[in-house]
Amino acid sequence: MKKFFMVMIALFCGLAMFAQQSNEIASSHFSTVNWIILIVFLLGTTVIGELVKNKDKGLDAFFKGGNNLPWWAVSLSLIATKTSVATFIAVPAFVFSMDGNLTYLQMTLGFALGNVLFVYVLLKEYYEEGVFSPYDFIQNRLGIKASQLSRTFFMIGATMSQGVRLLGTALVLSVITGQSTVVCIGIIALFAIVWSYIGGITTVVWTDAIQFIIFIAGAFFALFYAIGDVPGGFGEMMAIADKKAKLVLFDLSLDPHKTYTLWVGILGCTFFEFGSNAVDQVVTQRALCCKNLKEARKAVAFSVVGVATTWIMAFVGIGLVAYYDINPLSDLISGSIASEPDRIFPYYVVNELPDGVSGLIIAAMFAAGISTLDSALTALSQTSVMGVGTLIVPKLKTMDESKVVTISKIAIVVWGVVLALLAYGFSFFQDGGLLALGFKVPGYAYGVLIGIAFLALMRKGEFIGILMGAFIAILVIAWMHYDGISFFWWFPVGALVVIIVALMHSKLNNKKVSVV
Repeated sequence: MKKFFMVMIALFCGLAMFAQQSNEIASSHFSTVNWIILIVFLLGTTVIGELVKNKDKGLDAFFKGGNNLPWWAVSLSLIATKTSVATFIAVPAFVFSMDGNLTYLQMTLGFALGNVLFVYVLLKEYYEEGVFSPYDFIQNRLGIKASQLSRTFFMIGATMSQGVRLLGTALVLSVITGQSTVVCIGIIALFAIVWSYIGGITTVVWTDAIQFIIFIAGAFFALFYAIGDVPGGFGEMMAIADKKAKLVLFDLSLDPHKTYTLWVGILGCTFFEFGSNAVDQVVTQRALCCKNLKEARKAVAFSVVGVATTWIMAFVGIGLVAYYDINPLSDLISGSIASEPDRIFPYYVVNELPDGVSGLIIAAMFAAGISTLDSALTALSQTSVMGVGTLIVPKLKTMDESKVVTISKIAIVVWGVVLALLAYGFSFFQDGGLLALGFKVPGYAYGVLIGIAFLALMRKGEFIGILMGAFIAILVIAWMHYDGISFFWWFPVGALVVIIVALMHSKLNNKKVSVV
């Protein structure tokens, strides 16, 4: 406890100095009241994380919460984990952009269907085998080599996608403070590391649940003020949006190059969401923390309500379209927004909303961003230490669990630094906005992972066939990327290629054995 309070004092002093320096150089109107709200949120959540942490020092407690977490808290954590800061800043930015509209909302159909698919396809298998991760399940069914391949793909995909999400949250902090992106990335990564380090998955789940309440309140406040700032209210807002062709919802095009169509939502996005739930340990880890399968199914099924946040933020984007049609941006700001479109909503929050309200919404963005990042840190720690680490250092299997937990905490710090460095790297590659980048970067890995998971479910496939399938799938996805085919199609196509190649290899191999 003494160490915890020393950490708290250090965090408070750092935030106070940062806030004081930022107020001197920031071009925004982020007031002292807003800073107080933000600092109370960050430090208050840290204190709560310490209070609710699991007192058990074992691995089961650190990585699975002792399977004693209530389903509703797990469900809120699932929503918070999947609702990244991209939802808060990239969805309004997409709608606000020159060619933007509501077609992204078609993806929420896939988000819902992907949850249902996970509940009835793989969740039961995970609980029956009592695994820590999907990769343990793959190891039980297909062997160590296949599981290590899947862990490798997960770590690559997770670090890439979480780097993008960390960058998104840093952009928010950069807008409101005027600080450099590098400094902002460091601050956010620091809090995510601390929250994950304190008490593992138990702390992460409970802090995520609190953050869900904060960011859903922030979303509603943002929508309320976006409508209220338009003379004539909701009706006028929709009229302006209609005039600018922003209300297009369905796109029935069969062109695979179009990013957001109904078919992409129903098929491509369903596989993306299924993969997020079933083979991405960042999300799966939460579903494995419930008391039993029944509780887990309730947690995953209820998390579907998280799509409401996407709808709310899309209509916030409509509100921004109307507001800035009536109150045009200056040429300087317009140029800045054109080069970095994801800054439009944070700019609106800190420059147009009253004190206190803007502080709450910025805190909500932080909640969305950090809740995703701290979830990733615990998942990456578990996978690298308990998965890859036990093969490289076999004595980890027989080491005292408290020592392994200590090593896992060190891994959290290391992964936090890695994600911070990746986020900085991604700051140079924002063409198309964070929404597209956030889906593209894990696309090469998660399609392969989904394919391996289905092979494990069928108990079919040999390592060489799976490896060949993964290699061919990456080549196919690279071609799709080069050809401009919608990134959501990468997931089902990648999975299908892995399955077909692995099954064909097994069949041909069996024929050779029969001939001999």
